[in-house]
This record gives sequence, structure tokens and C-alpha cells, in this order.
Amino acid sequence: MNNNEISEDEVLSLIISQLVAYGYSAIAQSVADATGASCDMLPSSKLSELLLIARERNEEEDSEDEYSNKGFDHDSPNTDIDMDVKITGFDADSMQNAQPKSAPDYNQLYFTQHKGPCRTAIFSSDGRFAATGSHDSSLKLLDVNKMKNRTGDAGDKPVIRTLYDHAEPVNDLSFHPNGLVLASCADDQSIKLFDLSKTGVKRAFRYLQDVQPVNSICFHPSGDFLLAGTKDPAVRIYDVKTLQCYTNSSSADIHRGSITQIRYSQTGKIFATSSLDGSFRIWDSTSSQCIKKFENAHGGAAVSSVRLTNNEKFILTAGLDSTLRLWEISSGKVLMEYKGHEQRTQMLQPDFTYNEDYVMIGDESSTDVLCYDTQTGIFLKRISGHNNLVRCVAASPIDNGVLTCR
Repeated sequence: MNNNEISEDEVLSLIISQLVAYGYSAIAQSVADATGASCDMLPSSKLSELLLIARERNEEEDSEDEYSNKGFDHDSPNTDIDMDVKITGFDADSMQNAQPKSAPDYNQLYFTQHKGPCRTAIFSSDGRFAATGSHDSSLKLLDVNKMKNRTGDAGDKPVIRTLYDHAEPVNDLSFHPNGLVLASCADDQSIKLFDLSKTGVKRAFRYLQDVQPVNSICFHPSGDFLLAGTKDPAVRIYDVKTLQCYTNSSSADIHRGSITQIRYSQTGKIFATSSLDGSFRIWDSTSSQCIKKFENAHGGAAVSSVRLTNNEKFILTAGLDSTLRLWEISSGKVLMEYKGHEQRTQMLQPDFTYNEDYVMIGDESSTDVLCYDTQTGIFLKRISGHNNLVRCVAASPIDNGVLTCR
């Protein structure tokens, strides 16, 4: 017998145990009697689990071909990137007379899962690909078009690849602007860079080791730098080419607690950080100096998330006071509050839709996603269909597509 094959008796045992697990004990006994297989007749779902693993592996191998034909230079920034600010959102004056929008209509188009809870998700800047990160330390790379347009054909396999290189739960993800490098960070105190252009590669080609668990990362729009926020209060800025790390040594600028999220603006001119210390900060990307501090942004509760608007005038924060707030950066004023969800213990990650018409966030009191009108603050609807807490909402940068992680 080929050493790569399991024995007939093992196969029959798996089949019989699976039949018992499905409730077909009589049929299972008939199979055992007819084949003479030695089996304890105890229910087991091992066969279905093995088939699921094999199917996922087959899907990943078939889907990876799309990446293999693309040229790629690890160190090359995206030369096609548009560094002009896209004024697609809103301004403070328009909010005063804004009328409530109708609730958006969302339908589930695709579902996939990790072995553990999904903690984070992101789209590539062109909206063609998406990635998810899990508590089980794995990542999944997804083809967005295939998620949206299921055909049932043999090539209809949205999961391109599952990546394994972390030893602890994955906390955040960031696509390089060229779309062919994916960065991830985890509780194992590392940042991993994965080359998505190489077929079959499931390990990082480059990694950055920290001394603290890494909570959040974000590539600069040029692709030359990578921000990192850890359980240490100081911001890390990595040069992607040299891997050299820079930090701001000014004690007056740094947070007083762990950084929960870090994000560049649309142009990369500024970036924002949120922290367990209850504050968020705006930083100048060139000097790495803090240019604006917002203390006690959520009544002293931890701030779990920051999202800068496309025009770089406003910032959305989520706090453990069960409130989302939209701030005007220049004046430091709260322009809008969004209330209706519950967030008391979890680092929930909300997002704007691509045109910034809506804000979406999970809800600790249910398994729903709550949708708010950005300009009026009105709660519009609950999006149901999940069977666990939605920890992260990630919106496509080009259309109404949304990923939810549970």
C-alpha cells in the first residue's frame, strides 16, 4: 500500500462513525457487517472535518494562480497612487441642514470561517482583495469579486489562501498600497509581511519583532513606512526598506496607556492613535510630533478605534462608553454622537461606508451590526444574520461592500 494512503479499515471506520453521528446507526451496522470493518460504533464527525480541511486546501491551491502571474517588487511603492485628498465626505455646514437618509439594504453574499473567532478585517486600497485575521493566529486572503458573484463553478473559490505564521491571536492587518504585500500584527509581539504574489507561500518573507504585543498597524499611502501601536504607549514608525524603527521620545506626546488603534489619513500627511488611557491624538507624519490631543474623549473610558474622514477634517472614535463620536479636528468639537449600540468591554472596530454616508459598528448586547446616518446621527437599522458578537466592520473603499467579523 502507498505510504501516502490510509488503510481500508481506517476509511471504513471513519465512514461508520460518521453515519452513527448522523443518526444512521442501523445503516452503520450494516456497513460494518458487510465489510467486516473493526469499529467501536461510537459517533464521530472526524470524517466530515477531514473533508472540510481538504476542500479548503483545494480551494486555496486553485485560487492562488491569480497572484502568480503578477510582477512584484517588495520595496517598490505604488507609483499610481493618487496623493490628492478626495473630498467625498461632508463638512460641518452641511451637517446642520442634513436630512436623514434611507436605511441601506444589505444581504449576505458569502460566508467563511476560521477555527477561532475572527478579530479583524481589511480591504486592499483598490477593493479587489480582502483579508481577515483570527484569534486562532491564522489569516485568510479573499477575492472580493468572487465573494460577490458566486456562480457555483469549479473556479468559484473566494478564499485564495490561508496564512500561518503567528503564534498568538492576530490583532490588525494592513495591505501595502501595491496590494501584493499583507502586513499583520499579533499578541506574539511581531509584525509579519506576507508576499501574496508567490503561489503556495504561507509564511512571512519578512518580520519585525517587538517586545510588546502589537495591537495595530497601518501602511503609509506611499508604502514606505509602517505605523505600529503596541501595549507600550509610544508610537512605532518602521522604514519598510531598512526595517529601522523610529519612536517619539517626547514624554509629553506619548499616551499614558496601550495604543488600541493607529491609522494614517488618506494622504498620509497626518495619522491618529487611540488608547486605553481614554484619549486619542493627531500626529504630523513628517515630524512625528503630536499636533492635537483629545483627553477624556469618552468620559475617561478607553477609546477602541479611530477613523479619519477622506477630507482629513474629521475623525470618528469609538469608546467603551457605548458611544461613537465624530470630531472636528481643527476646533476639537464633537459634531455628532451615535448611540444605540452597547460597547463596555470589547475593542469594537467600526467603519464608515466608502462614501461616508453611514457608520457601522457591532453591538455587545446582540449579534447585530448597527447602522447610523453619519450626518444626522440617527440610528437607521440593525443588520442581523450573525451568530456571535461582531468585533470588526470593514467597508470596501470603492462600493457598498462590507465585511463583518465575528
